[in-house]
Amino acid sequence: MSDPISTVVTTAANPEQAKMFVAQLEAAGIPAATDGAPPDEFSMSQRLMNLNGCKVIVPTEALDRAQEILSENKDVDLDELTRQAMDADNPDGPPIGSKRD
Repeated sequence: MSDPISTVVTTAANPEQAKMFVAQLEAAGIPAATDGAPPDEFSMSQRLMNLNGCKVIVPTEALDRAQEILSENKDVDLDELTRQAMDADNPDGPPIGSKRD
């Protein structure tokens, strides 16, 4: 029997955390995605109540490296990341996307 093409590397607590995990993996060169199967009524209600979590999927051959990357970064605080993103905005400069004179 052959190995599966993709494997669940972790289950995130919420979609935002899953997106962060996917971004970390992709930054390391590992293709990753969240489970995006079309939901039925029951699974959609479970997802809305955040009871299932969100699976993060990687190619099976990259599983060990993906687990290593996520274990190195598992203590990342979402509130801290948000604060850093807000601090990165330059309040003295023009708004992002505006043209300079």
